[in-house]
Amino acid sequence: MSLRDNVPGLSNVSPEPNPMFVVSDKHDDVWDRVVDAVDDYFDIDREDPVRMYGNLPSEVTEGRIDTHPRIAATYLEPWFQDSVTQEELLESTCQTIRRRATVRVVPENSGFLIFVSVYKELEDLQRPLGANSGAASFTYVNSINTMTNIGSDAPTSYGWIPMGRDTALEQRILLKIRHNIDTPPITIH
Repeated sequence: MSLRDNVPGLSNVSPEPNPMFVVSDKHDDVWDRVVDAVDDYFDIDREDPVRMYGNLPSEVTEGRIDTHPRIAATYLEPWFQDSVTQEELLESTCQTIRRRATVRVVPENSGFLIFVSVYKELEDLQRPLGANSGAASFTYVNSINTMTNIGSDAPTSYGWIPMGRDTALEQRILLKIRHNIDTPPITIH
């Protein structure tokens, strides 16, 4: 399975840099195409679009998208495209993994820088769900519920272990954004 699977017209394209630079003076069009690409992989939690205050390019604000966490696709869910490689599909089938994304669209000179960050987390269970021995003999008391998140943009939630960034899915989303921007939308009159 290639990083460029299911992105029409991008099978022979080199990877995009992250952040990706897009030349455009139409902030609404860029924003709509970014949102269209991101919502193919995640449900959007919060969306702060790029806004223009005044007529000068310097009066354009940064846009940001935060998504809801999504449980990773398994071998039994081929319609979801967030588990990019075969190894990730196997890992997601054997263990509960989830991903969340943050996308920033930053005005820069004659265009926009698009930053895509996808964070991967492993579920932290007290004991395996199917285990029936040991439940009576060992107690698990979690009296200290502290959460620290030093040096990361992603929020930490109880019950999930951060696994770092998912650069393969970031690349797939960037390729989809590039495709959406380079391909004009079809208008029906």
